[in-house]
Amino acid sequence: MPLLDSQYVSILITTYNRKKELIFTLNTLRDVISPDGIYIWDDASTDGTFEYISKEYPEINIFQNKENKGLISNRNHLMQAVTTEYVISLDDDAHFLNPEALEKAMLFMQENLNCAVLSFRLFWGLEKPASQKTTEKTYQVSNFLGGAHLMRKSAWDNFITSYPEWYHFYGEEDYAAMKLFRAEQMLFYFPKVLVHHRVSLKNRKKGAEETSLRTQWALQAAWSNYLIFYPKQKAWFKIMYSIKEQIRLKFLKGDFSILRSLGSAGKALIKYRHYRKRLNLRFSNKELQAYLSLPQAPVFWRPE
Repeated sequence: MPLLDSQYVSILITTYNRKKELIFTLNTLRDVISPDGIYIWDDASTDGTFEYISKEYPEINIFQNKENKGLISNRNHLMQAVTTEYVISLDDDAHFLNPEALEKAMLFMQENLNCAVLSFRLFWGLEKPASQKTTEKTYQVSNFLGGAHLMRKSAWDNFITSYPEWYHFYGEEDYAAMKLFRAEQMLFYFPKVLVHHRVSLKNRKKGAEETSLRTQWALQAAWSNYLIFYPKQKAWFKIMYSIKEQIRLKFLKGDFSILRSLGSAGKALIKYRHYRKRLNLRFSNKELQAYLSLPQAPVFWRPE
C-alpha cells in the first residue's frame, strides 16, 4: 500500500526532454503514491516523453503543451489541475531517498495549521550521498525550494494564486514566499525528508549564451521582487547595488555579455511595470526587517 493517500496529496512534476530521468523518478514513486496521484506537465518535449508515459503509465495524469511555455507556466497549470489538500513539487530528475519521512512531513502540516510550505533537504550529485544522517532540525525560513517541497493547497489558492509570467526560471519561489509572509503564513525547512537531485554541479556549466540568458532571468526576477515587496527607496537601492556588483564582478573582468543581460532585464522591468503596480504588496520597513531576519532554506546539503 502506498505511503501517501492520493485523495489528500498529489505529486507534481514538470518536464521537458528528460524522458529517461523522468522514468527513473516515476519508478521510485511506486511505493510512495498511487499513479493517479501523480500529475506531469510536459512542456512540448520532442523526445517522446508524452507518448511513452501515456502508454506505459496510463493511470498517471499527464498533460502536454503544443508549444514550449516554460517552467512557470507549467507550474501554474499543475496547481490549477489538482484539488487535493496538499501538493508535493518534485523535479523530474529528483527522487526521495527516505520516502517514509513524508508521513512525518504530513503530520507536521496537520499539527501546524499556519504552516504553508515545508522545504525539504536536498542533496545534489550523480551518486547517492555516503550517509543520509543529519543533525539538522526543523526551523522557520523565508523561502523554499521549487523542486522539493510540500505545500498546503489552500495557501496557494488563497494567497499565491499564480506565479506571474515575468518569472522564467528564478524568483517565483521568493515571490510566493513573500506573499505568504504578508499573509502571516509560515514556511519551514524540514530536513527529515531527503531528496536526491541527480545532477552534477561541475557538469552543469552552461554555454555563454545560456549563461547570459539565465543571468538576465535571475536579475529581472530579483529586481521584480524588490519593486513589488520592498519599500520604494530600498528597492531601487538594491537594484542599483546589484548592477554595480555585476559590473564589478563580470564586466571589469572581461565578461562583456553582462551588459546584454542587464539591458534585457531592465527592458523586462519596464514591460511589466503596470502589472507590478496593481499587486500592491509592498512591505513596511518593519515587515521587511522581520522577513529578512529569517534564515533562508538551504539549497545544497552535504553529508555531515
